[in-house]
Amino acid sequence: MKILQILPYLILIFSFIGVRAQSITISEETKSLETYHFGKPNPVPIVSENSKIAPYFKFEEYEHTSKKKDWKVVTLENDYIKVFILPEIGGKVWGAIEKSTGEEFLYKNEVIKFRNIAMRGPWTSGGIEFNFGIIGHHPSTATPVDYLTRTNNDGSVSCFVGNTDLPSNTTWSVEIRLEKDKAYFETNASWYNASQLNESYYNWMTAAAVATYDLEFFIPGNAYVEHNGDAHSWPIDKQGRDLSHYKNNNFGPAKSYHIVGEYNDFFGGYYHDRKFGFGQWAPYEEMPGQKLWLWALSRSGGIWEDLLTDTDGQYIEFQAGRLFDQYSGGAINPISQVGFDPYVTDRWHELWFPYKEIGGMVDASEHGVLNVTNTADGFEIGLNALQKLDKEIKVTVNEKVVFTQKLNLAPMDVFSKTILAKSSDSLLVSINGTELSYTTNSEANRLKRPFYSDENLKVSETEKLYHEGLEAMAYRDYTLANEKLTKLVALDPSHRAGLVQLSELEFRKTNYSKALEYANRVLQMDTYNSGANYRAGMAYRAVNDTINALESLGWSARDIKYRSVSFAQMAELYLASKNYQRATDYALKALDFNTYNLNARKVLLVTARKLNDKIGFDQEVKELLEIAPLDHFVAFETHFMNSEELPSEVTNNITNEFPAETSLNLALQYQSLGLWDEALKILHLNTEDTKNQLWSAYLSRQKDSDDSEANLNQVIKASTAFVFPYRRETIPVLEWALKQTDNWKLQYYLAQNYLSVGLDLKGKMLLKALGNIPDVATFYQFRSAILKTSDFADKENDYLKAQQLSPNDWKIWEELIQFYLNNKSYEAALKTSIKAFKKFDKNYNIGLAHAKSLLNTERYAEAIAVLKKIQVLPYEHASESRKIYEDAHIALAQSYMDKGNFKKAVPILEQSKEWPENIGVGKPYGPDERLQDYLLAISYGKTDQIEQREKLLKEIVAFTNEHIERSGINHLFGLLALKKLGQENEVKQMVSALASNDQNKLVLSLFSNGEEIEALKTENKIPEATWKAIVFSLDQ
Repeated sequence: MKILQILPYLILIFSFIGVRAQSITISEETKSLETYHFGKPNPVPIVSENSKIAPYFKFEEYEHTSKKKDWKVVTLENDYIKVFILPEIGGKVWGAIEKSTGEEFLYKNEVIKFRNIAMRGPWTSGGIEFNFGIIGHHPSTATPVDYLTRTNNDGSVSCFVGNTDLPSNTTWSVEIRLEKDKAYFETNASWYNASQLNESYYNWMTAAAVATYDLEFFIPGNAYVEHNGDAHSWPIDKQGRDLSHYKNNNFGPAKSYHIVGEYNDFFGGYYHDRKFGFGQWAPYEEMPGQKLWLWALSRSGGIWEDLLTDTDGQYIEFQAGRLFDQYSGGAINPISQVGFDPYVTDRWHELWFPYKEIGGMVDASEHGVLNVTNTADGFEIGLNALQKLDKEIKVTVNEKVVFTQKLNLAPMDVFSKTILAKSSDSLLVSINGTELSYTTNSEANRLKRPFYSDENLKVSETEKLYHEGLEAMAYRDYTLANEKLTKLVALDPSHRAGLVQLSELEFRKTNYSKALEYANRVLQMDTYNSGANYRAGMAYRAVNDTINALESLGWSARDIKYRSVSFAQMAELYLASKNYQRATDYALKALDFNTYNLNARKVLLVTARKLNDKIGFDQEVKELLEIAPLDHFVAFETHFMNSEELPSEVTNNITNEFPAETSLNLALQYQSLGLWDEALKILHLNTEDTKNQLWSAYLSRQKDSDDSEANLNQVIKASTAFVFPYRRETIPVLEWALKQTDNWKLQYYLAQNYLSVGLDLKGKMLLKALGNIPDVATFYQFRSAILKTSDFADKENDYLKAQQLSPNDWKIWEELIQFYLNNKSYEAALKTSIKAFKKFDKNYNIGLAHAKSLLNTERYAEAIAVLKKIQVLPYEHASESRKIYEDAHIALAQSYMDKGNFKKAVPILEQSKEWPENIGVGKPYGPDERLQDYLLAISYGKTDQIEQREKLLKEIVAFTNEHIERSGINHLFGLLALKKLGQENEVKQMVSALASNDQNKLVLSLFSNGEEIEALKTENKIPEATWKAIVFSLDQ
């Protein structure tokens, strides 16, 4: 009876325990965090510096001290892990914690410490950074992106983050999803190319973990490739070092290991002292790239620990990528650039997880993490469950089953078992019903794919030019691509593939007639050529020749490569012609071959609205949001369906850094579909933006001339700061505007736009023609940077005009100093830098420019004094401050040596080998100090310190022999040291070794007093201070 009475309470208790065991939350809050912020956005159009990322701009200032700043933080949490997201800092995962241990399985930097590392400058370490577009830390990595949070129907929680890469018009989103009963979280990425063209393809999910000396990496593979694609042995390098142990990387500079060679789905690391690990899992075909990035373990890397965090220590990055390598070219090997096809969506799925107490990782899956360690007694098997695991584990030794057991593990439970066996025995471990398994056969998953080139293969000149042209296009280097492909078709006028690519390049430049000319040259040889038909269709569409566009796209649709994108564009053309039935038919055809073709889906959405098909409209809304929940087109269409007007709150979900660009992009989508009324309504929501006003003026020019004129007047009145026209579509708009009023601002905008699409001559001519009319400094900075071949006086006048218009802008002063330095007008540089350093004495950029000016005017002691005062915040791979420091000391020492005061030169040369970190560079392993050491050896010889002289000369020789495979001017000192030591046979051997590398011509010519010295000096860009030291050394 009593049991019956308490039974309901027992049921309630156990129900409560069950619910608690599966609890899950998602929350959004504002947290005040110590922040070293960034600022001074640069208003000079970035097309003058890096056209690959136009229309973005850079930030020039970074704070030395922190202050509290509020940041939005989204937190996903269940009973096992806690994940933090920062939607205002690129949408990155801030960090992740395993709750039973309190350990971070993703490094969580407790301060937000921005430093100049990314393409636009600011970047902060930790968590997972989502990189899309082109190589580097993506342009929105430090700024707000669009985001939303939701609880899903299955009880899981998600935070979606995403943005549009403006140069390529590709849109990415990442769903960060957590289930209630899993000890991992997912990142589900989606990336769509909304452009009609092939765009650059780059994606790496850059995760961070704490760096400690007990860390071991578990990354399957037998080789790693460098950024240029060259392959090397992994994990044991040719020196016998096991690179999979963090502590063994205590040599050389920072490390980039792209590990390849094995068909597997996981990688990560394990801290042996803490008995805790981290990892990533994704199907191999989705994320084959597995990169390990390590700061140098010397102070050259250690300084970045101080620069990027306050209390959380050094970190490593384990990066998952869509390709094998973060390719940057420069070598001949199988790795290459890759393009992103138009109207294509790529989607992939990853897991990020912790594990503990099992010693490492030999396999991982959504079920758990498996490890097998060979011990003195046999094999130690460890298993960390990542979800409820009630499967059977089976162990086979020499094909005989020696152990089975039914598992009953909750998430983060650990199972271990020792199997007695010999180290030479064949072992197989598997967990039934999962993909977890291990075999001692190291060749089981080994790839046969070649990562080394055939050195004997002779590539034809036409094939080489075509490949180089494609590489350049995929890298957004369209000028180089045009150069290579033009040369190709000059060699082979019938090279169809080359002509097709040239057609696309001309389309990018809005040279539509030229694009058609190239396409038609192919069609004259092969009327069915799908690539040529597709480019012809695009060009006809651009000039509003709908019939020929439809006809050409119909032929390109015969090829599966172009089928979906061609049908989708045909649907768009029919929609623009108000043929809604045809538009629907062709959109459905496009989706038959690519269900993720968002352009086709948007056509269906609009046609349903136009046909007042409420049921069809709601279905399309549902399907589109399921694929692209952050797509703003749906929200606007929904309002258009329900009302003719747009409420201002329709833009509330546009939370990214550039809401005006998002509005304009949406408006242009409607404009391209012939829906000008809708486009204007969107533009009217953002009436403060100059480009939106310009488009409003253009689109309303026929229906409302007064409104058009008012908008154009606003464009002319508005500031030119941060107005960067770059789209092909805007060129005819600006050309129309200039016919209405010949204002310099419109000419400036059109020049920018021409330059952004590759019409360089047109853009430069416009800039030249404006003379001294503009009254803003930015114009003159931009013109001087763009017109690289202008006369010295013209460029100087531009910088001086900029300085006159904006005398308190340190950046203009710095650019003027650097201009003088680059043109060897050293006295003018010094005169300017003295004024600038007095005016901006706390600015280290000005301080460095001043020190360099002092160095080049032989005021060496003053340059050293300036370097002692400043505190440099460097950018990644920066080394100029170190070079100035070293050259100033060497030159000062040499000035004493010239006077015979060798005793005074010695301490200065010793100081040149020190690494004061206030100039922003830490000491690397084994720095090349042969120049200083040779001068020291000379000094010791002159002061009768023969033992020190001999010691240094021998060290110079040893260093040269150790690095003989590399090229470099300092090899000269190895030869001179041998000569002073009287080792003539060794001199001959070293000369022979150096002669095998063409890049050592200058060294050998100097050593033999060859006639080519001056020409080689110029070719090798030897700094003057270094050259003086070399000449002095040769005379001793």
